[in-house]
Amino acid sequence: MLRTPWGDADALRERRLPPGRSGDRDAARRDQRERLLAAMVASCTRKDYEATSVEDLLRIAGVSRATFYEQFDDKLDCFRAAENEIVAGGIAAIAEELGGEGAEPGRPPAALAAFVRVVVAQPAAARLCLIESYAAGEAGMEPVRRAIDWAVLLARDAAQQLPDRAGLPRELLRGIVAGIYQVVYARLLDRREGELPEMVPELWDWAMSFPAPPQPLRRPGRLIVSRPIAEAPPFASYSPEQRIIRGFASAVAKKGYPATTIADIAAAASISQTTFYEHFEGKADALAAALDSSGAQLLAAVMPAVRRADDWRVAVRIGFEELCGFFAAEPSFASLRMVDVYGAGPEAIATRDATGREIVSRLLRPPAESERQPSDLVIEATVGAILGVLFEAIRAGKSAELPRLAPVLTYFSLAPLIGAEEACTVATSRGRGS
Repeated sequence: MLRTPWGDADALRERRLPPGRSGDRDAARRDQRERLLAAMVASCTRKDYEATSVEDLLRIAGVSRATFYEQFDDKLDCFRAAENEIVAGGIAAIAEELGGEGAEPGRPPAALAAFVRVVVAQPAAARLCLIESYAAGEAGMEPVRRAIDWAVLLARDAAQQLPDRAGLPRELLRGIVAGIYQVVYARLLDRREGELPEMVPELWDWAMSFPAPPQPLRRPGRLIVSRPIAEAPPFASYSPEQRIIRGFASAVAKKGYPATTIADIAAAASISQTTFYEHFEGKADALAAALDSSGAQLLAAVMPAVRRADDWRVAVRIGFEELCGFFAAEPSFASLRMVDVYGAGPEAIATRDATGREIVSRLLRPPAESERQPSDLVIEATVGAILGVLFEAIRAGKSAELPRLAPVLTYFSLAPLIGAEEACTVATSRGRGS
């Protein structure tokens, strides 16, 4: 049985109402619509959104093509309708946990538990929203982004009611939501959502490990934000492959991965399409190379500076300063890795995430066993939080200002391990001193 919010997907055809003028036309239309929404969930689960066709939906739902187009404009319209109803149902379930007045301490963690219960009860529907929506482009992602914005506001209201949490910066609130999202996304992707209920207590403890910073999280001194250099670095001038990779990233930043063509890539790289195919089999091959190359360059920018720091706490700050500086200097790579990768599918996202886990794992493993060591779940949630903060800034066109976020990312990473006061001191210090 493939469970959907509208019933068992394998029994949709048997649900059809009998024909005839005596039937309730409105009821029949509602039934047809629900069967098509359930068919969308089923097909995305079995094939994914891109491989799903209108013909698949007709076959699963047991409706005619004319009936489909009476209900929806196209496949995307049907997907959006299913997504909107699923998101609305999830929000209603969480809101119910938060019903009533007062600031009972158990209400915010109960809301997190309610979200997890919704995911576990309807994993196919949750996968449609949290995984397949990226393949549906901007229109497909918009309902999920609205839900995330709602969750950030919910977190803000909850923080106002808790000791030492009032006044949490918006970036921290969004990071907390993004960290939880990352953990849920990964379990859904691997079809291990059954693990989530046991993770709720540790996830809540992690979310509660960020008091409001004792002082503003700002870099000391004047931050010089210069325009990134338009030309490729010298080594790329001698490497056709690097030139194509950079052209690919630039083209994708302008049009998004699904809409970018080989002609767009060739134009951005100032090469012929023949030259492109001499080095890459196609767009997917260029994407894999771009993620691999940009990830390696990111590691090369971050880790040598980290290794030169004497104190691991300072190394965390330096690491995020270098990371933010790299993305500010490489806006096309920043957009590719933090925003456009979501339109390329789960495999590309997993490749991107592997680099993030490697960097955060190296930064947050204190050398002394006597110091608090973060769990794998904390590492995973921290990576998600960092990705969420960077995503929001880059999507808003603020890549050049990313160095301003280094203290926020530093505080986010250190506060659960060394406490808010010390984390804030390290985040707002400068140089290599402890």
